[in-house]
Amino acid sequence: MLPLSGRFAAPLVDTSTNSIALTVAKCVGCGQCVKACSTVAGQGVLKLIPDGKKKKVTTVLGVPLQETNCIKCGQCTLVCGPSAIMEKDETGVLESVIANPQGKTIVCQVAPAIRINVCDALGLPAGSIEPGKLVSALKLIGFDKVFDTNWSADLTIVEEASELVHRIQSKGVLPMFTSCCPAWVNEVEQSQPDLIPHLSTARSPLGMLGAVIKSDWAKLSGTDPRAIYSVAIMPCTAKKDEVAREQFATKGYRETDLVITTRELVKLIKKKGINFKSLPDTPFDDCYSEAAGAGAIFCASGGVMEAAVRSAYYYLLGKELAPVEVQAVRGLEGIKVGEVDLAGLKVKIAVAQGIANAKKMIREIKSGDLQDVVFAEVMACPGGCVCGGGSTRAKTKAVLDARVAATYKIDATSQIRQSHANPQIVEYYKRFAGTPGICTLTSIRWK
Repeated sequence: MLPLSGRFAAPLVDTSTNSIALTVAKCVGCGQCVKACSTVAGQGVLKLIPDGKKKKVTTVLGVPLQETNCIKCGQCTLVCGPSAIMEKDETGVLESVIANPQGKTIVCQVAPAIRINVCDALGLPAGSIEPGKLVSALKLIGFDKVFDTNWSADLTIVEEASELVHRIQSKGVLPMFTSCCPAWVNEVEQSQPDLIPHLSTARSPLGMLGAVIKSDWAKLSGTDPRAIYSVAIMPCTAKKDEVAREQFATKGYRETDLVITTRELVKLIKKKGINFKSLPDTPFDDCYSEAAGAGAIFCASGGVMEAAVRSAYYYLLGKELAPVEVQAVRGLEGIKVGEVDLAGLKVKIAVAQGIANAKKMIREIKSGDLQDVVFAEVMACPGGCVCGGGSTRAKTKAVLDARVAATYKIDATSQIRQSHANPQIVEYYKRFAGTPGICTLTSIRWK
């Protein structure tokens, strides 16, 4: 990579991170990425510099992105018209593996947001929900097995709710923060390490299913874990960073080999000439194909909180929360605060979307302006993962609203709405994991 001239050392083509690629030559100097990095992501690592009569983007310190506080959230990629800042494109890697699998079984898991987000990118109305067509498309691309990350969203909720109950009952470290958003975890580890003990130890749904595929499924299918090539289809650029963590290579190999964003998937579907709208419905492959409504709302801001509250209530009282909806944490406000009654204990909960808003919420908690918070959710992307940094752009607020509404539609029409009641999750614990909150496969120690 060639450095910029003069005192700026940032490369002209910056691929230093696992997630984001910056091609300076494509930059038109509009400054939208600079604004997003500051006002939404709360990082301020980008700036514009003179380039003759124009301006070009670089990092504030003039160094590669990996040497800054970039949290890989991808908010910059959502506003960059000329694609100067984009996800690190790994579609070529995937195509090479599919063309020459070398005896490996190629599997993928699909995040809750993808079945919604991919639709408006491929000619269907915003808010459409097409998991069956999505599975068909992935089989045509060349995947041998397609699993549903909604299943492992339920697994994450079971673990996270169990941990919350344990922390409350044992007077552990509170407030507990969600840990499923890798950009948020990057923010904590890089800039707010005092919050590390407050992070839930539950893996993200990607991390859960990545581990499960190369352990439980490998055993069930009689496949050597090293002979499985596992891909995650995610609406998130930071997930590329997450799977490269050393914590997710505990047995000498990566649990998830590759992450492809929504935009990369759409690119592949179009490249292969697949008519998405005309595809038949194909079900997800067992044993990770069933999900509760709670798993579906995981991808909306406030959804992780709502799903966890449903299960925490059950673990404390032995009965289901009614009504099951937690309206206080729904909506697109930057910070939402509510209260739930857990076995007579009034528990204050808080939700922030966008790391800039999360920083504000944390300042208020630390200053005492926001008191007695027990459980807090943070997502880096406004609207949640359904509008994530790796998703196709929601060109209007109406599209964003339709995507979020679709997640709640899935929940409302689900026969099972609580993660702990998912029969495949119950069976998984009986078969492999034991008791919720104990299995080391589903937990992680943050840096």
